[in-house]
Amino acid sequence: MEVQSGPSIWLILLTIGVIALALAVVFGIMRNRNRTPGEKAVTEAATRATYQAEDRDRT
Repeated sequence: MEVQSGPSIWLILLTIGVIALALAVVFGIMRNRNRTPGEKAVTEAATRATYQAEDRDRT
């Protein structure tokens, strides 16, 4: 008796691969989500400088 399990094995492997990829993406997003206080301060300073430069250019 010959058992044909080819398509079901590929379906299982594909499902596991999709789940692993989704977990890797979620891990990467969660790991890079928060900025340090120093990075936040630099961003805020650059934003303020940009707004001030735009205000100077308008006048």
